[in-house]
Amino acid sequence: MTRKSITSLMEEIKKLLEKNKELSIRQIALKTKSQWRTIDKALETMKTLNVVKERKGNETDRVERLFSLK
Repeated sequence: MTRKSITSLMEEIKKLLEKNKELSIRQIALKTKSQWRTIDKALETMKTLNVVKERKGNETDRVERLFSLK
């Protein structure tokens, strides 16, 4: 099993968000078949580059972070 480069992962995340509008870290991780921690790092980088924006989800038992394109 080969590792995905972070740039190709960011491109894949961007395509997913274009298609689905808004997703959580877990949803993105499942769709890209990547680890949650890797997706979190990629999204934080994309956030500093002003590609994605983050909002807090509905207050339930766990904190939900939702990401969408700017």
